[in-house]
Amino acid sequence: MTDAAPDAPLWRLTLYVNGASPRSAEAIVTVRTICDEDLAGVVDLTVVNAIDHPEMVRQDNVLALPTLVKHSPTPLRHLVGNLTDATKVRAGLDLAPARPVPAPTQGGTPL
Repeated sequence: MTDAAPDAPLWRLTLYVNGASPRSAEAIVTVRTICDEDLAGVVDLTVVNAIDHPEMVRQDNVLALPTLVKHSPTPLRHLVGNLTDATKVRAGLDLAPARPVPAPTQGGTPL
């Protein structure tokens, strides 16, 4: 989705990470890519370093890092652990899988 429909729901996501750890960095890249490709114009993504904001961690009942919390649209969801597989993250957010890019063809046969 590149242009938001006027009646598209606003997505509110919070990604809790553990500083600059490799898993956290990979999770940030994956989630930002999904936001850019699937939710452009309708997402409010907040990335939170859990160490700096323990009150937010408690408020959102985060027990492990990284965790992606989908606040809206409902239902509330917590995606925990390995957030590097974009297909699994999309499924956890109830997003359709990314559209495959068709292979170039020449004369009806793939190149």
